[in-house]
Amino acid sequence: MFKQTFVCPYCFEERKLSELQFRCTNKRCADVDDVELTKYENGDITNPMKGKICFPVQLKGGSVPREGICPTCGEKSHKIVCPACHNPLPEATITGKDMIFSIIGARGSGKTNFVSVLIQNLSERIVGSFNDGSIEGFDDTMSRFRKGEAYNYLYIKNEVPPKTVSSLVSTENGAFKPLIYTIKFQTKGFLKKEIESFTFAFFDTAGEDLEDADTMNTVNKYIYMSSGILFLLDPMQIPAVVNQLDDDTVSRSSAASGDSDSSAIMTRVSNMIRDYRHLKSDKTIDIPVAAVFSKLDAFSSLIPEGSTVLDPSPHCDEGKFDLTDAHNVDSEIRSLLTTWGESNFIKQVDINYSNTAFFACSALGMNNNPKANGKIERPRPHRIEDPILWLLMQNNVIKAGK
Repeated sequence: MFKQTFVCPYCFEERKLSELQFRCTNKRCADVDDVELTKYENGDITNPMKGKICFPVQLKGGSVPREGICPTCGEKSHKIVCPACHNPLPEATITGKDMIFSIIGARGSGKTNFVSVLIQNLSERIVGSFNDGSIEGFDDTMSRFRKGEAYNYLYIKNEVPPKTVSSLVSTENGAFKPLIYTIKFQTKGFLKKEIESFTFAFFDTAGEDLEDADTMNTVNKYIYMSSGILFLLDPMQIPAVVNQLDDDTVSRSSAASGDSDSSAIMTRVSNMIRDYRHLKSDKTIDIPVAAVFSKLDAFSSLIPEGSTVLDPSPHCDEGKFDLTDAHNVDSEIRSLLTTWGESNFIKQVDINYSNTAFFACSALGMNNNPKANGKIERPRPHRIEDPILWLLMQNNVIKAGK
């Protein structure tokens, strides 16, 4: 059965494949006003951007052809774009599975560090551990990531990057234009190896964009289209944690922290999804949610000796998602939260969502807490892969074991 629809990883519109368009790539072809791209980029259609003409695809037997003929110049084009925003689309969006993963959390919870270090490690070691997988940046994704402020701070300057700017202030952040990757896995077909492709879009949202319901509905529309939500929790916003740590550890771990309420953000996110899906308040949301404690390196002294979460992650070495390990970590983090007086947050997550799991990780690595001047060693993450692998497992991308 042929795929019928797709979700654009830029504008979040769900459209039929029959609505897809080609964009002419002949440099000699005349430029035209591109109203759709202008609406996406800045909204000022009184001064439309220029671009090559876009024209409809002609499906063949229900599938999308590899090329189209420009009606203006007669040249072939292989570039397929979204009909709603005219951004180019990865092949995996058209032929494979669409996956939008939202990474949300309060100000200072470490989202930028988490996203940047996770992406670096996905390409270095994580994806290749499963079915000889590979990851490729789409369009200008890889160059934007390498030239980005966060990568430059973490991997070139060895410093903690500044906080993400709100989408209402600048469109040059990870929520407006996501980092889009194609993940490919080899599978054994009947006669030969086959390749499964998935579009994987990362959104890094400024904490400020999650503090107001109206703002969320404006700049965070992708959340309700998510295949999985990764909710990052800042331990430095839990009084019972802070009270047990020395002032120096707290100050260095909280350099960029805000005073946002994780419970309030969870409520706004859940309400927004329910409004979009027309779900009553007594119905759970079926989007998998990974609740993740960041900055594990800063509060590891509070975790009982012998806890699974202090051990290295086993999933990549085993080439499958280890359910026993994940269950142990989930139980440990829930127990710690309860001990710290945060049982209401656990209930809030479980009541709103039908599929949840708790994790803890360190993006920078154990014993790599930022120094007073913000300097760090090169990130050596601890268990940063666990929540994203769990989400991939929930979406049937990788297999589980034990």
